[in-house]
Amino acid sequence: MLTQKIGFIGTGRMGKALIEGILKKKLVPSQNLWVCDKIEGKLSFFTKYGIKTSLRIKPVVKNTEVIFIAVKPQDILQVLEDLKSGIRTSQLIVSIAAGITTSYIIKKLGKKIPVIRIMPNIALLVEEGMAGISAGKGVNLEQKRLVRKILGAVGEVIDVPESQQDAVTGLSGSGPAYIYTVIQGLIQGGVKAGLSQEAASKLAIQTALGAAKLAKESKSSLEELREAVTSPGGTTIEGLKVLEKKGLEDCLAEAVVKASRRARELRKEAN
Repeated sequence: MLTQKIGFIGTGRMGKALIEGILKKKLVPSQNLWVCDKIEGKLSFFTKYGIKTSLRIKPVVKNTEVIFIAVKPQDILQVLEDLKSGIRTSQLIVSIAAGITTSYIIKKLGKKIPVIRIMPNIALLVEEGMAGISAGKGVNLEQKRLVRKILGAVGEVIDVPESQQDAVTGLSGSGPAYIYTVIQGLIQGGVKAGLSQEAASKLAIQTALGAAKLAKESKSSLEELREAVTSPGGTTIEGLKVLEKKGLEDCLAEAVVKASRRARELRKEAN
């Protein structure tokens, strides 16, 4: 069990899911957790677990060693202004804000604070998340291990240079939405082919889940896995012809690129 006192600023889906993962895995005693949100109604969920809550950032800064900033990029500047006066160089900042660099955070705080930038995705709600992690200047190995352990409670973690974090945002951060769109298309196709909505949904969702698990666990490449279910003159190849004609792979690739660019734009807007 971790001994550090950990605070969360912002209780959106990501922040809340990380806290739930910490509690479920018993990584940190609930009494060592602090949560801050400007909306009082969001805090009642946490008090029932014995977590300390506050509408103001100051108590969180004063009583914790690690602070997760789990707010939207548009709100980051105000949060950093509120942190500025009380933050200590011995504390660690972990930012989930898309597009916001560690150097930006350090500059706005006006102190040499160790900052780690992470980008998890929504699948951490079911402990199948994927997160990219980038350590800023001054972060030591122990601090990095701490963050990896917390993220590991709700999924998997990959180290990436910070220059690639926008791409991580565009791919795995936004990626679940693309997959849901693909699944929705499969469901619509199933209904058009004669299935009920319920049957089509179950078939499509489990098919996506099984295919992803096989892709993860198999030693075969994606191309080899696709060929394994594609016979000349068979049903699958007819479906693939449609996807190739419509340019599905190119559309998904462009979606990742566009989302990555938007992450960079958010950084400029924060400035």
